Amino acid sequence: MSASNAYVNTSELINLKVDKGLAAYISLCERLFQLAQDNICIIDTHGKQVYKNPALQALDAAYVNTQAEAAWNSVSQEVNVQMKRAMDMRATTTFVFECEGPSTQYNVYDLLHIAPIIDEQDQVLGVIAIGRDHGFHKQIENQEIRRREYYLRALLDTFPFMVWMKDKESRFLACNDAFAKVAKQLSVHDLEGKTDYDYFSAEAANSYVEGDKEVMQTGVCKTHVEPIVKTNGETHWAETFKSCVVVNDEVIGTVGFARDITKEQYLQAQVAKRQQDYMTLVKNLPITIVRYDLDCKRVFISVHCDEQYGVSDKDYLFKTPEEEWSPYIVNISGKELAEKLKKVMQTQKNQTFEMHTRHGEVFSVHQVKLIPEYDENHNVTGTLMIATDITENAEYRQTIEHLAFHDALTDLPNRRFLNQALNKAIERAEQNQAAFAVLIMDLDHFKTINDTMGHAVGDKLLVGVADRIKQNTDDSYFFARMGGDEFAILINGYKSTEELVAKSASLLEQVVKPYYIAGAGYFVSASIGVACYPKDSHDVDDLIKYADSAMYSAKQKGRNNCQLYSPVLTEDMRYRLEIETALRYALANDEMYLEFQPIVDLQTKRFIGVEALCRWTSAVLGEVSPASFIQVAEESGLIVEIGLWVIKQGFVAAKIINEASANAGTEVISVSINLSSRQFVELNFLQRIKSLIDKTKCNPSWIKFEITEGLLLQDAYEVHRVLDAFDEIGIRVSIDDFGTGYSALAYLNKFPIHQVKIDRSFINEITTNGSHALLVKAIVAMVQSLGKELVAEGVETEAQASLLQSYGCQYAQGFLFSKSVGLDNLMLMLKK
Repeated sequence: MSASNAYVNTSELINLKVDKGLAAYISLCERLFQLAQDNICIIDTHGKQVYKNPALQALDAAYVNTQAEAAWNSVSQEVNVQMKRAMDMRATTTFVFECEGPSTQYNVYDLLHIAPIIDEQDQVLGVIAIGRDHGFHKQIENQEIRRREYYLRALLDTFPFMVWMKDKESRFLACNDAFAKVAKQLSVHDLEGKTDYDYFSAEAANSYVEGDKEVMQTGVCKTHVEPIVKTNGETHWAETFKSCVVVNDEVIGTVGFARDITKEQYLQAQVAKRQQDYMTLVKNLPITIVRYDLDCKRVFISVHCDEQYGVSDKDYLFKTPEEEWSPYIVNISGKELAEKLKKVMQTQKNQTFEMHTRHGEVFSVHQVKLIPEYDENHNVTGTLMIATDITENAEYRQTIEHLAFHDALTDLPNRRFLNQALNKAIERAEQNQAAFAVLIMDLDHFKTINDTMGHAVGDKLLVGVADRIKQNTDDSYFFARMGGDEFAILINGYKSTEELVAKSASLLEQVVKPYYIAGAGYFVSASIGVACYPKDSHDVDDLIKYADSAMYSAKQKGRNNCQLYSPVLTEDMRYRLEIETALRYALANDEMYLEFQPIVDLQTKRFIGVEALCRWTSAVLGEVSPASFIQVAEESGLIVEIGLWVIKQGFVAAKIINEASANAGTEVISVSINLSSRQFVELNFLQRIKSLIDKTKCNPSWIKFEITEGLLLQDAYEVHRVLDAFDEIGIRVSIDDFGTGYSALAYLNKFPIHQVKIDRSFINEITTNGSHALLVKAIVAMVQSLGKELVAEGVETEAQASLLQSYGCQYAQGFLFSKSVGLDNLMLMLKK
């Protein structure tokens, strides 16, 4: 297609390689483009101009061979670039360009609109550009004026304040939308020529007009806050600025703007109200609030401060704690508080402490918190003191602390308290080069009382021991309960070992006196172990451990005595622990066995019975003496399991022995079996005995159960019931080690007791000690008078046997007749 001719039809466009869709668009709009006075140009997607309407062709022709032809070609290239950009962005754009005209009469000013051509498939086919030639400077000027008016109006209407202009008669010349809204007008033009009287109350309008006159007369700008009262009575508050308008040195009116501060006024009122509410709250809160400035002077004191500390505004405000201080505060001085205030301001760190007050008999505790205060630049301006009454919490805390450090039963210090006391004692002793002693006191046979009489009686007995010790000791003693029936005593400042032993003996004397509970008298003794600082150790745990070792040594040496620690005891304790560990596996490993020691008739020298004795050969420790492992078994509770095994083996042996005796035509040989007091508290103990009798086919009459006289001291229902049951079954009961306790012979008639065994400690010196001889003689006589059998234990010489026989003692047991032997050897001895 030539540049001078319009396209005729679509096929011609297609032949010129124009896109089919774009060719169809051009053909469709061709007639319209030809008639249009605007300049129209179309480019395809390759940026090629494929159409110019006659108007544009004519303009192109006008530039040919003119001085402005080069400028026109440059503008055309720029237009082509803009068209390509609109096509790439798929966006419509408008811009104005100016070009030197083809003649000197005028320049060309074109307002060019460019839009992409898009088909139904949303594909860009090309771009159309439509330009309108304004042709004259006037058109451009008018357009510039309108544009400036538009910008000015946009500026006024987007300004967030109310803006207006008035003439000298205070008639509105112009205003913005914000002012029109306040005046409730739909358009800013509605206010033109109107006055304030048309929109506001007469009083408000007079004020506004007078303000205008003042500004025009003085020429001074005026700023103030005034109410804007609408005709409906609604009031808004505005911050107003007014200035006169001067043109050619003549005042022609006023201009002003106003900012609506109604919301700010409301917020200020709310802030003032909240401040008042805050001050009311602070003054009436049940907490103490005091503010101090940088000089530690009080600048605010809450009402509660006067109530709690006797500190009022009148006497204490603007004074430091050192200048005025409450006489009711007992744990801190004014000077100390001032130092704390200064430290808070210097370090900018909070401080918390307690303040104690006493008003007559009323004692209060307050938790005080000191907080630094800052200005807007984060500079410290003083300190805020807030004190909260925590008296109830403090009392509760004191109760909790007391419970944490005291025994609930006896109210004595507990082990935790003892450890603290020992640590403090070590500190004092190191400073003063002094010594102190730790005593561990354990009640003897308390478990028997606790198990047989019940925990209620046991607890009362523990309380009785604690009360008695507290009543008979001074401030040099610190007395604590370690747990169970074990107590600890700290003795400060003893001068010699002799003094320490004497004090320990005094404690034992106090403990051993009778205790009366529910009308019944109870006796208990104690064993004491002593460890000394610094001689034995400088360590708290070691001192307790060593005193405990010494206490066990006291028990092993007969109880009711005091022993001092020595390093040998540590070895003994270690050995005891080894025994307990190995003992737990003894029965499972079949390490235990029974031996039997004969009991003979002193007159006929015949065997009338045997005592079954438990023996243990440990795979680890070798042969362990009964004196060592029986006590450990008692204390560890293993005695119940071991005791049941001994009973079963004793029943089996009794059956073997007596069946052999029956075949030989000899009399019945009784087998004596020792029972522990712990076995009596087993709920199914009787049932187990009956079950073993059935399993072993043992005749109950072949058996004697040996118990300690300590069981008889507690006249308990359960003990009586079990002993009665033994009697009904046919098992006889013997009292072992008689004379070592505190029982009376009268107890023998209260229980079904068949036999009494005099302890070996009396027999040992019967031929050399007259007192022992008289005592044994008396026991023999009294037991015979009660119709009980009597056995003397530990008989080792003929002289002892002869003397016992002369007293009337029937039976004896000891090395004189035989050591303990195994069952096989015993059977051989019985055959002889």
